[in-house]
Amino acid sequence: MNLAKTKKIIQQYLTALLLLVFFVSEAFSKYFIYFDGGKSDIPRMIKTAVFVFLGVALLKNTKIILYTVVLFVSFSIGQFFLNNGFQTEILVSFSKYLFPVFLFAYFSKYSVSRAGVQFLFKTFEHILVFNGILIFLGLLFEIYFFKSYVGARFGYNGIFINTSTSSYIYAIAIFYFLLKYKDQFLKNWKSLLIIICSLLTGTKILYLFILGALIMYVYSFLKISKQQRNVLFTFIGIIAVSLLYFFFFHWGKFNDIRTEKGIVSSILSFRDELLINNTIPFITNNWQWPNYLFGGISDLATRSQLGFIDIFLFWGILGGLLYLFVYCKAFIPKSMVKNGYIIVIVLGVMVFLAGNFFENASVAIYLLILKEILTERPPYCNNIQLNEQNQNP
Repeated sequence: MNLAKTKKIIQQYLTALLLLVFFVSEAFSKYFIYFDGGKSDIPRMIKTAVFVFLGVALLKNTKIILYTVVLFVSFSIGQFFLNNGFQTEILVSFSKYLFPVFLFAYFSKYSVSRAGVQFLFKTFEHILVFNGILIFLGLLFEIYFFKSYVGARFGYNGIFINTSTSSYIYAIAIFYFLLKYKDQFLKNWKSLLIIICSLLTGTKILYLFILGALIMYVYSFLKISKQQRNVLFTFIGIIAVSLLYFFFFHWGKFNDIRTEKGIVSSILSFRDELLINNTIPFITNNWQWPNYLFGGISDLATRSQLGFIDIFLFWGILGGLLYLFVYCKAFIPKSMVKNGYIIVIVLGVMVFLAGNFFENASVAIYLLILKEILTERPPYCNNIQLNEQNQNP
């Protein structure tokens, strides 16, 4: 086998390999968190190696180099006007923000073949099924390692490292299966498995995604009359409002938080307190006027864990808008499937209510899958769907 052919094969399966490696390495890290009281260095070393590889591979991409330089200048200005800027953890955080941009740009430049994309999808689905089995085992036998939370709060996420990562992954999975199976979404066992697993994770944000997916399913894919559609919308709305009222005003932890701290704290899981007690005082006491344009943070503990607010804390108004522009330009496909922008908007709402999205390298890997399924490929997508239907009569 010659070198060119070997490189072609590696490139074809690189996304699936990265997905698998990140999944396994973060499972090790979760083990160390739950049983050794600290994270493993393995995921960090793997992500660093991948980041360096992506950076070297993109050296000839003048647009990405230009964006990187501009972002670094913006970041540096913000750090310069802080009394204790350029802390090591903040420099590491800067590289984490760049990771998804590099990843998306790399696979846009070196596009994966149709066979490679199909293999990536299969790998993703196998990971989800495997993790789903672990979630059910954790629920049935109360296995601590498979829990979403270290404390007493209910939730099982298998071997995904934390609640934020598992929330984003299952949100991506819900819309992946919705776009793949369309009107067959609620008739496919994998889709139903993912919905059940999403409910069992115990994270509120996923309930929003399930609701959004059901609305899109009824509105865009379900072949029924307008009158039947309106009846279903009404039914879904009543069920959603009833469940929200029950969980936030009558039963469980969220009701307890609402009673003690208020409805906003209950919905945001105390992120509003982080914003008021940590983020705003840091800005008030440490920022000068250039920081409002270019951001600046010296301690990650001052983050609010609200995605878009933390973007502007780190990058400022101008820097934040620039970063979001670069990120969206790298992520959003040039040719988007129908309803693709709706999915991106719903994902944006999720990011607004949760944290650790843009700087999470593992989430970026799964976003590659969403990007591929959002890319307009009618013949290819239809072929995958038909093949799977034929295999599962």
